[in-house]
Amino acid sequence: MTRKLSAEEKANLEKEFLEKARIGFKRMFGDGTLDELRTFAQKDKQAREVADEIWQWMMETHIEQDERTVEVDAKRKCPCCGGIGRSREESPEHRNLISERGSVGFDREGFYCGRCRKVFFPSGPKA
Repeated sequence: MTRKLSAEEKANLEKEFLEKARIGFKRMFGDGTLDELRTFAQKDKQAREVADEIWQWMMETHIEQDERTVEVDAKRKCPCCGGIGRSREESPEHRNLISERGSVGFDREGFYCGRCRKVFFPSGPKA
């Protein structure tokens, strides 16, 4: 099943992104005097921090959408036998994905199949 963001969801995400970018811009350029970031190293560090924060938000926000792309019944279906799994008491489980840029954390729901005696995480992001 392919899920598309509604126009309202997309507009809300864009608004949140633009606010984060505005805050980052303000941190880089302040009131315009440029006195706080004097050296190249200071400018570089601040720019990387701003970019990393925006990257982190974009990744986490996009990964959150993965959970919403799978219908509830399909998500609970055991990949081995096709039976319906039950939610684990330990759910959700926190995971970290590591990329060249950094680490992104997310929570994913796990299910237990009594027939197969296996735990599965069907809707987690693909590495």
